[in-house]
Amino acid sequence: MRELVNDALRFLIARMIMLLGIVLNVGQRFRITRFAAKQRRLKRKYRLHADTPVVSYGPRVVESIRHTAAHAGRDARFALTSGSTGEPKQILYTNRRLRVLKFTFTDMFARAVRAYDLKRTSLYVFSSFSRDASLTSMLLDETKLPVYFSTLQAPYRIQHHHSLRTLVSLYGASAVRLWLLAITNPGVLYATNPSTISTFLDELQTNWLTCSRLATDWHNDPNKFDPTLRQLVRRVTSRGSTKRLRLIATSASPISLEDFAPAVRAYICWTGGYVKPFLDRLAKHLPPPHYRLIPMYSMSTETVETENLFRNGHVQFLPLARGVVYEFIPAGADDYAQNLIAPAQLTPGQTYVLVVSDSYGLRRYQTGDLFTCRRMTNGLPDLAFLRRRALEYSFIGEKVTAEQLNIVFDRLRTEHPAALADAFLTCVPSLTLNEKPHYKIILIRDSQITPGTDLLAAECDELLSNLNCEYKNKRANGSLAPAKFIQTSAASFAQGFENSWETQFKFLPLYLRTWESVYVSQLNAPSIALSQKNTRRLTQTT
Repeated sequence: MRELVNDALRFLIARMIMLLGIVLNVGQRFRITRFAAKQRRLKRKYRLHADTPVVSYGPRVVESIRHTAAHAGRDARFALTSGSTGEPKQILYTNRRLRVLKFTFTDMFARAVRAYDLKRTSLYVFSSFSRDASLTSMLLDETKLPVYFSTLQAPYRIQHHHSLRTLVSLYGASAVRLWLLAITNPGVLYATNPSTISTFLDELQTNWLTCSRLATDWHNDPNKFDPTLRQLVRRVTSRGSTKRLRLIATSASPISLEDFAPAVRAYICWTGGYVKPFLDRLAKHLPPPHYRLIPMYSMSTETVETENLFRNGHVQFLPLARGVVYEFIPAGADDYAQNLIAPAQLTPGQTYVLVVSDSYGLRRYQTGDLFTCRRMTNGLPDLAFLRRRALEYSFIGEKVTAEQLNIVFDRLRTEHPAALADAFLTCVPSLTLNEKPHYKIILIRDSQITPGTDLLAAECDELLSNLNCEYKNKRANGSLAPAKFIQTSAASFAQGFENSWETQFKFLPLYLRTWESVYVSQLNAPSIALSQKNTRRLTQTT
């Protein structure tokens, strides 16, 4: 009976979200028509003038953020960035800003429900089971159990309860997720990184007996579990959960998402930049058209960069975030105020770096994110995220760039499809006292070990030499040692760089921290090189 009541309420919630999507869609159209006037008002509010300089993250930005935080007082909190910088940035967030950001996601989700006519709107987010300093963790942090109706729509929100955390320590995160998905049968999955969902589904295939153990124990005797946990399950259970748990418990081999969560029809994740290998892998687990991919809007820890516009089955990305001034600099141009252009001045087919200003300490902040203008819609550019600007590393002047490495990785995948299938490639600079500086090419995959990586490393070295003459010269004169290959799992690699890889980590083609500085520090040993600057200094002295 409880299952029937829960699903009936989920149906009513879905209808309400559909109606909300209609209202928010009208609101978005209004904001588009008022965009230019709103931008002018925000420029006056933030005191942006023709000579206001463009700045990157550094002492000036840090001081501006600290000054703003002082006015916020006890309400000030700081989220740490990750991914493409040597050291994390600290970005100011207040409770009001977090509420606005939560509404931004709700706005997008409700409009997506309407645009794609999603019947079951209950949402499962692949959130981390641990707290950290990431923005995602801030957004999902809850001190008490949400109300009953909220957990029906968002069953993942019960995961912060101590009884669920106890299950994670006993059974593992994947086992808890499989069990909860089978019980709640959501309609939509969400993860910022497609690699999070892909890794989960891969683990079910490769480690089924471990992943299914919780569901098996629950099916055999739920009364052995904590009464509080059983009460939580009753408030989120759905029709057919007993049958699905029985199927998991009695299956000696992996079963598909269609079997343990048959209501899922869509998944939302980030699609820009460097995530294509994981999107391709995910499409094999969740083949279209049965499963619909809904692209996530562009967002960095610093700001929301675009919003989704759903129109005629297509998605466009417009610079519409509330309270943000958007300006652009053509790719290749210097970061001078005279080179700034307004959103309406962008040319389709051209690439630009995004500059933002807001009320949280960012004034003409150069984000380092490159976007291609695909088309103009009502005077606003449709922006597709391309890559990070100036993502490069140099020991002694070779300036290896992410763009060069992407070309190399694509070539390797083309020539070795079997060896590199379902794998992600990235590069990390490496420097120890016993070796010459070199680059480690990391093959990230959770399945079988790939043989012949010495040959792959040599081929990678040759391809990079053909693209980068300085790298070729440094290899020829012995200043740089050959590239080396390392194989690891996605979680093991990412956890070396961030404790919160599922919520915060970005898979990039190039990282600016040295391999040893990350992993040696985990062992509480002295770090060889803590930053790119230190790496260069040590190299020069040796």
